[in-house]
Amino acid sequence: MKPLPLLVIILGAILAAMGIIFNAPPYIEEPVRVMLGLGFAGALTFIFRGPIGQAIAAQLKGESGEGVDGRLLAQLDEMTAELQAVREDVGQLHERLDFTERLLTQQSTRAPVGPGGHRDDS
Repeated sequence: MKPLPLLVIILGAILAAMGIIFNAPPYIEEPVRVMLGLGFAGALTFIFRGPIGQAIAAQLKGESGEGVDGRLLAQLDEMTAELQAVREDVGQLHERLDFTERLLTQQSTRAPVGPGGHRDDS
């Protein structure tokens, strides 16, 4: 997700929650509203000081997750090496198949050898 839409969603959720708290129905008394507001602010502080807040801060700074990119690049290099090895194996198998086909073709064009090691030319 891009940083700006994520930030807009988070700010919208904060404003909506604050609007609900401070525009609460009249039967909720003022001290309860204040306690709800403080609890909400504490919860937001706890959430944004943790890994979620750090990820949002990194996105806003424009940093990419080097750990994730590094792991993906290592995995890509490993898969590329495996693909190259498979290509070499397929090339060797193709050469063996060609050699086998040539042998079979040569044997089928030769006349069969009769008894005593002589060819039947009849």
